[in-house]
Amino acid sequence: MTRRFLSVVSPWLTAILLCVYASISMAYDLTISHQGQTHKVAQAELSQIAADQSTLKTITPWTDEANDYQGVPLAVLLDHFQIEAATATARALNDYKVEINLAQAIEAGAFIASHENGQAMKVRNKGPFWIVFPWTQRPDLVERKIQDWSIWQLTELKLK
Repeated sequence: MTRRFLSVVSPWLTAILLCVYASISMAYDLTISHQGQTHKVAQAELSQIAADQSTLKTITPWTDEANDYQGVPLAVLLDHFQIEAATATARALNDYKVEINLAQAIEAGAFIASHENGQAMKVRNKGPFWIVFPWTQRPDLVERKIQDWSIWQLTELKLK
């Protein structure tokens, strides 16, 4: 009876474990769409877009100490893809969405982070991408609107 049970359950258990492992280790791209064009950027590629401007050191409203965030300023990302837009709808893995005024976000120093302290950001730690702001340098940014724009687990930017 036990052998028969194991022979039936074992393949199913193996399949379930493989699916769980695949979903945990899954890599996500940031999808950027504007006027019918779509760009996909992997975590490792993001910092390469602006090597000389790729680190922001700041404390966030959700962290207790300053961290080094690697990525790219939002303005540089838009310039890289030659995108001019007024607003962005940012979407997270859990389908949370927020509308961002791009001029205001860029003026505030919006930064798309893909790595924290040199490590790729994982989903359980606000990754794969997180919009952060220079709160340490600009305490005036600790306000509701900016915090709403600081979307983590970011996977998509739809620009209009």
